[in-house]
Amino acid sequence: MKRLLFLLLTACCVFPLQAQKCSGYYYLRNNAEIEMTIYDARDNASGKTVYKITSVRSAGDSTISDFTNTYYDENEQALTTGQGHFSCYGAGVIVDMKMSIPTLKQFKEVQMEARSNKAYLDYPADMQVGQELKAGRYEMVGKMDGMDVGVSYSVNNRRVSGKEKITTPAGTWNCYRIVYDIDFEMRMMGTGIPIQFSAVEWFAPGFGTVKSVSMKDGKLVGGTEITSVKN
Repeated sequence: MKRLLFLLLTACCVFPLQAQKCSGYYYLRNNAEIEMTIYDARDNASGKTVYKITSVRSAGDSTISDFTNTYYDENEQALTTGQGHFSCYGAGVIVDMKMSIPTLKQFKEVQMEARSNKAYLDYPADMQVGQELKAGRYEMVGKMDGMDVGVSYSVNNRRVSGKEKITTPAGTWNCYRIVYDIDFEMRMMGTGIPIQFSAVEWFAPGFGTVKSVSMKDGKLVGGTEITSVKN
């Protein structure tokens, strides 16, 4: 249960990004490879997610990218893969919420069906300290060992709480600090298992999210940080 909770918290913090100048965002660098290392509550590396940008294109006043993500455990074994989209436009950027789901080790055996809603989190270009950001909710269904499985999570109470300089192995950035709450629920055999926790992410304007941490009942559970960007 502790392992599942840790992966849920870290996965839900990896995907959010943001924008003002589209060209600088790592999700918009064609053929780029981005590595996000996952840490446990003791600050030990326990895995990583590698994003690979497969295409970048223009659509009206927006720049859109397609990418894959692969989750590796601490033994460098690839466990899950997924696909996603990132969009930068005049008012900010958006990324689909489903990007957090494939990074969970426990979902390796879940066969996803077509029934899922399109849900996105957006990050305005005019972000300011104290600003409240839009919430989001994502739902999907699938099967695990022949049983119906439903997954939903909501990202709520998103707020820009400050500015901080953050350094990771990939560089140093001036970031906005964004706090939010997550309500996660997994439903099997008519029974739901709800989990609530809080999170913080640090977003660098013109680049993307560089770090995140997750808490449960006020205690640190884990985190992520960008450790490599290869063009």
